[in-house]
Amino acid sequence: MRFLGVLLATALVLAGCGADGSERASATSDARQLFSATVNNLGELKSATLDAKLDAAAEGRQTQVSLRGPFQSGKQGETPRFALSADITADGRTESAGLTWTGDAAYATLKGSSYEVPSLLAGQLTAGLEQALGEGGGPLATIDLKRWVPNPVNAGTADVGGVPTVKLTGPADVKRVITDVNLLTGQLSTLQGVPGVGGKVPDKIPAEAADEVKALTVTVFTGAEDQVLRRLVVEGTGTDNAAHVLLDLTLTKVGEDQQIEAPKNVKPFAELLGQFKQGGLLGG
Repeated sequence: MRFLGVLLATALVLAGCGADGSERASATSDARQLFSATVNNLGELKSATLDAKLDAAAEGRQTQVSLRGPFQSGKQGETPRFALSADITADGRTESAGLTWTGDAAYATLKGSSYEVPSLLAGQLTAGLEQALGEGGGPLATIDLKRWVPNPVNAGTADVGGVPTVKLTGPADVKRVITDVNLLTGQLSTLQGVPGVGGKVPDKIPAEAADEVKALTVTVFTGAEDQVLRRLVVEGTGTDNAAHVLLDLTLTKVGEDQQIEAPKNVKPFAELLGQFKQGGLLGG
């Protein structure tokens, strides 16, 4: 169902929010000011370990995804280093996969085995990502995410990974989300034709897709001391009540140096291609 794309895109874009805190926030702090502070400083979230869980159900099918691992930004204009692993469950089957970028080399992991991505392919992919992100914050810099949640409320304090936070929550403007997501989709056109990306960026979401979303709620947990994002929860339901999406993303070790190293016992990339020829990740 199209509304799933709206919900997931909301989560992915808002997950990039950082902040520049000044005063300690509390349960009585102004919600709009805190949300604005968290959104306005996208570049301040330089490093963290993420733990994200997605549970989506639509048209009688259920998909569960968990994504975890560290990431760390380098110099301006460089692709952030990361070591992410995922477990994906769909149609009763579970697969594990991972992707690592050390800044010098890329590695893919499938079914417990790791493979080195050829330098030419890795270079093309990172160059495409850097072009898509652009200078000065890339496409996100042109989007005012505060308009996505125009009326957040302060729902009190909460502890996230041992860090005191303030919980900000509110309904999202679905039509505004669709407009901005389509803007981001256009920016991704620079990745077309890069080997390994599939040669096709996502289709734009039609405006009428907003009619398929009954409710879309965004909840941000921002650090009380620094107003840096610590947790993001996005929950939505479709108009038929049968479709539902819940994304829960938590960031820990924010601002700390992350250990991002090449995996051990790496195999040739040709063997990975053979895995996809046999059905790929959750393929038939």
